Amino acid sequence: MNSIWYEPLVEALRHHIEANHMMEEAALDELNFTEEYLDYASHCDGDLVTIGCPWQQHHNCNWKVEGNVFIKLKMNKSL
Repeated sequence: MNSIWYEPLVEALRHHIEANHMMEEAALDELNFTEEYLDYASHCDGDLVTIGCPWQQHHNCNWKVEGNVFIKLKMNKSL
């Protein structure tokens, strides 16, 4: 199974936004912003990555999701 390492975090955020914040203007844009952040951020093996609710400050929403990064390298035969 090939997937982007942060997919479960973005998926959890999507479910949270759909269930709690769809009335906010451009609510689903927050998913794109979060995904872009995760795509460009540097993380090392064992790092704890935490994604909080984008409306944490404005609506006092304390939702968050966390996950550890584990890097597994599969070596190919050298040429």
